[in-house]
Amino acid sequence: MIMKSKLLMSILIIVLVFSLSACGGGGNNAGSSGDTLRVGWTSEPDILNPLTTYSTEALQITNLVYEPLLGYDTNLELSYKLAESFEYSEDYLTLTFQLKEGVKWHDGEPFTAEDVVGSYNIVKDNEMSDAAKYTADLESVTADGDYTVILEFSEPQAFNLAPTIPILPMHIWGDMTAEDIEAYSNDEPIGTGPMKFVSWDQGATVNLERNDEYYGTEPGPAKITFIQYGNEDVMAQALKANEIDIITEVPPTVWEGLTDQDDINAVSLDSFSFHMVGFNCYESPDSQGNPILRDVAVRQAINCAADRSNIVEVALSGHGAPGSVMIPDGMKQWQYQVPEDQLLDNNQEKAKKLLADAGYEDTNGDGVLEKDGEPLEFRLYAIESTTVDVRAAQMLRDSCEDIGIKLDLQTMDENTMGGYIFDSDADFDLFVWGWDSDYLDPGYLLGIPLTDQIGEDNDVFYSNPEYDELYLKQAREMNEDKRQEYLDQLQKIFYNDCGYLILWYQDKLQAYRTDTWTGWEEVDGGIIYNVTYDNYVNVQPAE
Repeated sequence: MIMKSKLLMSILIIVLVFSLSACGGGGNNAGSSGDTLRVGWTSEPDILNPLTTYSTEALQITNLVYEPLLGYDTNLELSYKLAESFEYSEDYLTLTFQLKEGVKWHDGEPFTAEDVVGSYNIVKDNEMSDAAKYTADLESVTADGDYTVILEFSEPQAFNLAPTIPILPMHIWGDMTAEDIEAYSNDEPIGTGPMKFVSWDQGATVNLERNDEYYGTEPGPAKITFIQYGNEDVMAQALKANEIDIITEVPPTVWEGLTDQDDINAVSLDSFSFHMVGFNCYESPDSQGNPILRDVAVRQAINCAADRSNIVEVALSGHGAPGSVMIPDGMKQWQYQVPEDQLLDNNQEKAKKLLADAGYEDTNGDGVLEKDGEPLEFRLYAIESTTVDVRAAQMLRDSCEDIGIKLDLQTMDENTMGGYIFDSDADFDLFVWGWDSDYLDPGYLLGIPLTDQIGEDNDVFYSNPEYDELYLKQAREMNEDKRQEYLDQLQKIFYNDCGYLILWYQDKLQAYRTDTWTGWEEVDGGIIYNVTYDNYVNVQPAE
């Protein structure tokens, strides 16, 4: 899901003091973690509703409290969660799940097939959450007794949607309308997962405790505490001081300072993510974005202005690769390779020609191009605590100045920026952020810009009927080679339409202490902040 962060220098000293004394737990946590796993991050969840959240941070909590029918283990293979088994019919139109018996919700109520049916129908009937893209051909979900669920599809499905839908307790959610669910903050989530929600002290910590009634293997940690820090430097110092056990992700300069520390293992892993600049493509009169960005020539010119290789070297210290399409290097088997002569990258002359051919010129000599009296001036948002994103935004701003485009860089916290972007009036022009793939299927990331994901994952309000139609074709195609043809077409269309400027595919840079917990599995995609959440519960206290 979306992530990232950076801190304004004017408040750095205040945040430093606060983070060390309040957020970091100070001396009370130093020296021993006991049976509590302490996780450091620089942004907190937006909300704990698993159907409406947009943040990676929220998913760390909701995916430990709630469970799907199937998930991923630390080998990145499908694993059984609430399902005991599943079976397809010969025509792949029927998918039958046998459920685990004896499972209880955290409030003691029994888990049954009705909870699965209700959860799937909430997503399907209301087109709610990012999982909705996988239910387009789902015709019915029915229970056969308490522990069998049958899914009927109108077309075969290339991807088993079971990892995408969290199973919710119908004795809590069952009577809610779609409007109720959209407004539901879910401040005290009740799930079946290995960890139970305890508390959220906003701006400081989120606390979970072991589910002692869990049907599966007992989690190693008795408690998990997520601790918020004002910036990545302070978070890294907390790791060194043994105030936390693992950090979610850090920029290269901070990570490099951890590589030679005793009792700390700093790891660089392949990722399933990309960072990008998003363009407001919303064509509604309600949009508060600059309508000039609806001109694809302007978006293409900004793409051409960006020197991605230089951005990777400067912002990431080389810990990544220049971006192009929405499928990252960690999922290269599905990645379209843009021909060199079609790249929109580091070509100032091409950028200037695109703008000139579209009728933009500097008529008043102020260095900013305009058309029909409207200058090419746009707001560029970035998360203040994500240093790599802010540096990339600065570099893009400078490159755009050279082609006659003025970008006003504004930094803010993650949830403030998310509010602008995901609000129905789309009050933004450009922003820097990133996406992690929540599932090991190309359909997740390629499903972000679907028209029916406006109001959900579609953060740039992009709409293209041809793209939507191709997406359905790839979702239904069981032949891998033919499906790849559709995937290539999707990536090519969105690349040329420039809904995003994909900046880079960043290495997942993480670090953890080796003297507090053992058993961390170094997995492509990340030890944590990954499609698998098993590392959180598989670790054991160090002797």
